[in-house]
Amino acid sequence: MTMICVPTESDIGPYAEMSAHFGKTSYFVFAEVENGIIKCYESKKCTGRHEGGTMTPAEIIAESSADILICGGLGSKAISILTQNGITIFSGASGTVEDVIKQWNAGKLSSTNENSCPKDN
Repeated sequence: MTMICVPTESDIGPYAEMSAHFGKTSYFVFAEVENGIIKCYESKKCTGRHEGGTMTPAEIIAESSADILICGGLGSKAISILTQNGITIFSGASGTVEDVIKQWNAGKLSSTNENSCPKDN
């Protein structure tokens, strides 16, 4: 079983649009995937710093049960936190949660790591 996390703009599960700004995402949708089949979804409110919390979205995901993050893009600090916690990142996605998981399943997304992101100045 693989747990995939997708940052989203709303809490409507598979139909939620992926958030355009990872660092300011409002929700996360977690999807359990087994043998390419989505078994269940769970939406969670992001209580990150931009929502009055104390952690960044990357720190929240690092403490979750996620194995994979699918997003449009993210910064090098988030990449570092996630990869150090064993989370594989796929970027370049767009659409709904259901869409991006299909893109991942079809091998259409790029794996992202610290070497594929420009350094912060």
